Amino acid sequence: MQDMRRAFLTYCRLELGLAGNTIAAYRRDIDKAYRVAELLSLDVNELHADDVAKMLSHLRNKEDHAPASMARFLVVLRMYAKFLVLERVAKTDHVQMVQSPRLWQELPEVLSVEEVSALLDSVPPGPLHLRDKAIIEVLYACGARASEVAGIGLADLREGGSLIRLHGKGNKERLVPLGRDAQDHVRKYVEDLRPQLNKKNNVDALFLSNRGNPVNRQTVWKIVRQAGALAGIKKPLFTHLLRHSFATHLLAGGADLRSVQELLGHANMTTTQRYTHVDVTHLRNIHKKFHPRG
Repeated sequence: MQDMRRAFLTYCRLELGLAGNTIAAYRRDIDKAYRVAELLSLDVNELHADDVAKMLSHLRNKEDHAPASMARFLVVLRMYAKFLVLERVAKTDHVQMVQSPRLWQELPEVLSVEEVSALLDSVPPGPLHLRDKAIIEVLYACGARASEVAGIGLADLREGGSLIRLHGKGNKERLVPLGRDAQDHVRKYVEDLRPQLNKKNNVDALFLSNRGNPVNRQTVWKIVRQAGALAGIKKPLFTHLLRHSFATHLLAGGADLRSVQELLGHANMTTTQRYTHVDVTHLRNIHKKFHPRG
């Protein structure tokens, strides 16, 4: 499991953009979780709410941990459980049932609308410019995670490209409207560049590498960081920052919270069938009305 711990810390550093000191603290908490779980004969990969309660009780009563340390420990457990589901190591995240500490509720830093525009205008020129531009447009237009963008297939473009199906955590799927700007860039990439990259002629993935393979989320991270450097953005730049910005800009524009939750995939919808109850027309109108590039 050492590999999963390292993968989780890499995820925190590259996709969540956490600082070095935070990563070091998270490493200690993850190691502590494995140590305590072993003492209590628990499996870190299959923790339930009562298991987490036992671990917290042990830390409080046996190791005299301060409330702040326990709060951070719980945050890390929640993040790690989510990560295990994302990586398909675990099927279900039971840790989410544990009451969240206030630390988990803090608002993340976001980009301003002007900074997002600068980022989108700063995609490096070169043979993959059309692909990289389309990737960043989709990240912001849909509030998508890097892994979701990497997992988009051609069949996920719906209704002429005005809707896109995203495959989220825990095998959840959602339909998200794609704004006009993003539609135009995706269409141009598909028509002008993707046929050249599709060297194997049997790859369904929307975004391909120069070798014809589906891009991975590390490639998506790299594209965003390169554009951010050229745009002169001083904030630590990571793909999730665009997701945070997407949600914040919609809410600031007047979108209702429930619609934003649905667009982000945070609503309680666990199967594809549940998505049949989502009013796609309403979501498209909300997106078009309130998204800066809708």
